[in-house]
Amino acid sequence: MMRIALAAALLAAASAASAADSGILKPNCEPKPEMPRAQMRGEGRVMERFNHDVKVYQECMKSFITERQAAMKANEAAANDAIADYNDTMKKLNEQAKEHF
Repeated sequence: MMRIALAAALLAAASAASAADSGILKPNCEPKPEMPRAQMRGEGRVMERFNHDVKVYQECMKSFITERQAAMKANEAAANDAIADYNDTMKKLNEQAKEHF
């Protein structure tokens, strides 16, 4: 029983490590804004700072999303080009095979 638990733990750790090394980017928009405490919300400077932090966070996240969407489109185009190249190559090979056999 102990071996099964150990094996499961090792498998989970390996899965987590491979997910971390997958090369998938994550946003780095830190620190995330935090709502000031109720007592502090009446102070103008506190709310100005909070609103500024929210704006910076929003801009960072929007920029990250835009970049990731562009990368997805580029990856999709590259995959489609590879599919077309593969299909063309296989078609030519099949035609050549028909001529020789």
